[in-house]
Parts: sequence; structure tokens; C-alpha cells
Amino acid sequence: MSLPEKFEGKKVELISYSDSSVVATADVKDGKVEFLLADSLTGKGSRLLQVMVDGRLRAYCVSEEGRAEVSDSTGVAVGTPLNDRFATMIARLDSIENLNDMPIYLAEVERLYTENRDNVLSQWFGVEWIKYAEPSAVDSMLAVADPSFKQMPKVRQYAAAARLRAATAQGSVYKDFNGETVSGRKVSLSKYVLPGNYTIVDFWASWCPYCIKEIPELADLYARRNSQGVEIVGVAVRDNPEDTRAMVEKKNIPWKILYNTGRTPYDIYGFSGIPHLMLIGPDGRIISRGESVASIDARLETLLSEKSK
Repeated sequence: MSLPEKFEGKKVELISYSDSSVVATADVKDGKVEFLLADSLTGKGSRLLQVMVDGRLRAYCVSEEGRAEVSDSTGVAVGTPLNDRFATMIARLDSIENLNDMPIYLAEVERLYTENRDNVLSQWFGVEWIKYAEPSAVDSMLAVADPSFKQMPKVRQYAAAARLRAATAQGSVYKDFNGETVSGRKVSLSKYVLPGNYTIVDFWASWCPYCIKEIPELADLYARRNSQGVEIVGVAVRDNPEDTRAMVEKKNIPWKILYNTGRTPYDIYGFSGIPHLMLIGPDGRIISRGESVASIDARLETLLSEKSK
């Protein structure tokens, strides 16, 4: 592995993706780290590994016969058959992700999981699919999955999150929780979700680039829809309140913000990544979850038109 000067002397760890155990460690010297893994002698065969540099995930690699290489600018190692295959598939997923169309993304992840059931890449694609799939689909998938896959800690974690999503799905009354105002005073989400209005809840964080990218779209929707009885509430998750405040000021966000909620929203609503948008109806019931700004805008157009008749 080749790394820039700022990582000189830092620790690099290879972590097993399946059980989070440490496979090997080494320190960066002269901008490089090299590992020799004799998996064929231990009987473990190929393994999917996370490459952690100074405690942060930098890349993935598959341990298999051959020489695999990775730099700090690449997310997957290359140079051996499974690594090259994984790198190609991840590049395709990245291009699909840019379309901002979750159904297409999920369909491709499911296809890649099925296509790789005979190798360790199925672990990553299977977990990625469970993160975002409908809870009923997750149950169906796990019913026929290999026992070793079902016992992976990541699989158990995201399967539990799927059950939380099922409990807060479309048609359910939204679940309340606490955060803080900009001044640090305790306040609940329900303070900002007003009966009779449509409310878009934006789970976001100042450190999330996709969240920041989405703000102009939300601002445009807010400018057009607020007078029609549509509110937006930003819920800052896993974010330092000072960083949240700075981003709110930098982006001139005009809607209410619930600060310092930590991981609580994850533990209630079971989403696996942000931004995550939730539309709540005038009766307090969840209309949709996980849709794009454009999809919510189109949905509101229909709902508001029907309401005005």
C-alpha cells in the first residue's frame, strides 16, 4: 500500500470484514506498507479485508494468491482476480449512486450479491443490500442465506435496523425524540412537526458531503412550498453542535434545526446512512421515507393539489 507523507509512521490494520478481527498490522515506512498473508496455509482461503489507516477505513482488499496493491486514493485494491472484479463493480455502483435513484441502486446491489454467492464479495454486497432494502425483502433474503453470512455481526446489526424501519414504515405515526435548540435548550421533534402541515424531516450532518449537496434542492422546495403548508426540520445526527451551527450559518438554512441528537434517530428509525428524508403528513403519519428531494416534491404536488380541490 502506498500512502502520502502525512501517514508516515501511522499504523495500518487489516480487519476481517466478516467478524472485525485483526488479521495483521504494520507501520507506514517510507510511504509504504506491505503484508504477506499465508491464508492458503491456515485453511481460511480468500477473505474480504478492511484496510484501516490510523483508525479510519481507507480501502478494501481480498486476500488471495497474487500481489494486490492499493493507494490512498483508491477504495479497492487491484492486481488479483477478485480485487479487480470488486474494483470494477464498486466503480459501477458509484456511477449508479450518482443517479440518486435508490431502487436502481438496490436492484444492482442485489444482482451483484446473487452473482457473487460463490465468493467472499457476496459479504459486502449482501450487507449493502440489507442496509437499504425493504424489511420484508431482508427477511426473505436471510431465510435462504448461508448460515455463516447470517451470523456476521454486520448482518445482525443491519437486520435489526430493518426491523426498526418496519416499525416506522409508511402509514405509521412518527416517533418523537429529543434534541436541542441552537442555544442548547432541550426540545423535541414534535415541537417542530405541526399538526395540519406536511413536514419533511431531513436527517443530516455537517460532515456529510451528500447532505450538504442536497441543501440547495431542499431550499428551493422550501421557498416554493412553505406558503402552502410545507415545513422542513433538519435533524443533526452524530454531529458536534458547533459544527452544525457553523454549517447552518454558512448555507443560510432557513428552516428549524434540531441539534445534538447523537445516534438516537438511527436507533429509532433504523436508517443506515444520511441524508435520509422522511415526509410526515398533517395527521402525524409517515407518508414516505428514503425518497429524493425531487420525488418528495412530486408527491407533494399531487397531495397539495388534491387537498385544494
